[in-house]
Amino acid sequence: MRAKTVKSTATVFTEAMRAYEDGKPADARRLARQLVESAPSFGGAHYLLGLLALDQGQGKRAAGHLATAIAITPGQSALHLAMGRALEMGNEVAEASLHFRTVLNIHPHHAEAHARLGHLLRQQGRVDEAISHCRHAVTADPGHAEAWNTLGALLQQQGDPREAAQCLRRALQLRPVWPTALNNFGLALKECGNLAEAAAILEGAVDIRPDHAGTRTNLASVLRAMGQLDRAREQAEKAVKLAPRDSDSWVELGLIRQAQGHEDGAASAFDRATAIAPDQIKPWFCLAESCRAIGQTDRAAQAYRHCLTLDPDDSHGAGLGLALTGSADTPQRAPQAYVRQLFDEYADRFDSALVGALDYRGPALLADALNRCLDERRDLAVLDAGCGTGLAAPVLRPLAATLDGLDLSPAMVAKARDRGIYDSLHEAELEQFLSRRRVEYDLIAAADVMVYLGDLTPVLNAARGALRDDGILAFTVEKAENCDSYMLGAKHRYAHAADYIRRQADFAGFTVALLEDAVTRKDGGVDVPGMVAVLRKQSRKGD
Repeated sequence: MRAKTVKSTATVFTEAMRAYEDGKPADARRLARQLVESAPSFGGAHYLLGLLALDQGQGKRAAGHLATAIAITPGQSALHLAMGRALEMGNEVAEASLHFRTVLNIHPHHAEAHARLGHLLRQQGRVDEAISHCRHAVTADPGHAEAWNTLGALLQQQGDPREAAQCLRRALQLRPVWPTALNNFGLALKECGNLAEAAAILEGAVDIRPDHAGTRTNLASVLRAMGQLDRAREQAEKAVKLAPRDSDSWVELGLIRQAQGHEDGAASAFDRATAIAPDQIKPWFCLAESCRAIGQTDRAAQAYRHCLTLDPDDSHGAGLGLALTGSADTPQRAPQAYVRQLFDEYADRFDSALVGALDYRGPALLADALNRCLDERRDLAVLDAGCGTGLAAPVLRPLAATLDGLDLSPAMVAKARDRGIYDSLHEAELEQFLSRRRVEYDLIAAADVMVYLGDLTPVLNAARGALRDDGILAFTVEKAENCDSYMLGAKHRYAHAADYIRRQADFAGFTVALLEDAVTRKDGGVDVPGMVAVLRKQSRKGD
C-alpha cells in the first residue's frame, strides 16, 4: 500500500487561509483547529481562528485566540491590528488603542491602524489627535472610506463644516449608500447653510435606515431651520418613539413645538430631556427659556441656576436669562463664553442669516454716518471691532491706510481672514484689546457689538485710550425706550437710551458728533429700533 502523505503545517495553513478568503468559514475553521492540534506552537492557526471569531462578532473569543498568537509570534503587525479590532469590539478602548499604536510603531504609514486609532480617539474626546491620525490614514490610502467619514465627523465637531462636507462627500463617493456618512454629510451641509441639500441627503439616509432615531432628529432640525415645521414635527415625533431615552430627540421636538407657538408642549419635551440627561446643559437651558416664555419664572430661574452649576463660564447665557426672570440683577455685559460660542456656531451661516433673514444694515449705516462726520479724512488707522466675518470691511477699507479686525470668536476671525481685506486680525475681548493699544487708531468702528455690553463706561474709556487725537468711535446700538440707561431684552441683547450714551460719552471724554435713530436689523420681519453713534475724542490736559 502507498503511504499516506502528511501535509506540512505551511500547506495546511495556506489551504485554511484560501478557504477563509474564498468565503468558506467552516472549512477554514476545521483546518485551523486541525493545525492547533497538530502544531500547537504555530501562531497562524490562532490568528485565523481570531479572524473567524471577529467575523462572527465574538470579540472576547477573538481576543483569546489572538493573545495566544501574539505570545507565540510577537511583533507581527497583522496580529496586533486584529487584536485591536477584537478589543474595540468589546469596548476596551484604551487597550485597543495600544495595539493600533503597536502597529504604527512597526509600520508608521499603516492606513487602517491610523483610521482605527482616529476613531477611538474621537470616542475619548481627543479631537485634535484623532484628526491627525485620520489625515495620516487618507494620505496613506485615499480610498479609505471609513477614515474619510471619521475625519469629516471630527471636522464637523471641531467647527469646520466646509472641510467636513468635502471629506464626507469623498467618503460617499467611495461608499455611496452609507447611512452613517449620509447622516454626517447632512449635518455638515446644514452647518454650511445648505439646508435644501442637507434635507435631501438626510431624507435619503432615513429611507435607507428608517429605524435610526438620530437621523430622523437631524432631519427634523434641518426642516425646522427651513420653516417646514409640520414635517419637522412628524420626524421628531417618530424619533422619540424609536428612542424614547434619547435626549437630543426630545430637545428637537421641544424646539419645534416652541417654533409652532406651543410653549407648554415644548416645556414638557425639554423636561423629559433633562430627566434623561441631567448633566447636559442644553436641555436645562431650553427648559429655562420655555418656562420663562410661559410665565413660570420660579421654575425658569431654577433651571437657569442649574445651567450655571453645570457650566460656570456660562456659554449659553443662563445668567442673562436668570436676570430676565427678575431673580438676579442685570449683568453689566454678556458672558464672554456665551458670545464666543454664539458666534463660533453661527460663523458658517452668519452672512446669509444676518443679511438675508435679518436684513442687517449695520455696516451701511456706519458708512453713511462716517462719510458725514469724517469730511475728507482718509488714510486712517482703522479697527473693525467685533469684525465677525468681515461684513464691514468693504466700507471701512476705503477709509483706511491700515485696517485691523478684532473678534472674540475664532471661527469668525477665520472667516474674516478668508476675505483677504484686513491687514491684521486679532482674536481677543474688545475692552482688553483696546487697553493694550495706546493712541494707535484714528477710527474704531463697532457694528452690532455694544448690544452685548450693558455698561458702556469700560469700553468707552478703553476706546478713548486707544484713539489718537481727534479720533472717532462709531457704533450701532439697539434703542431702549422708557429707560434712562440700558436694559436687557428677551433675546439676550442690550438696548441703550440715547441720553445714557450722551452721558457716558461725555464722562469718557468724547463729544457726540452724531447720534440718530436707525434700524440696523429686523426680528421676525419687524424693524428693531436702533441708533447709530459717532463720538469724537476730546483733548484733555495730560493726554
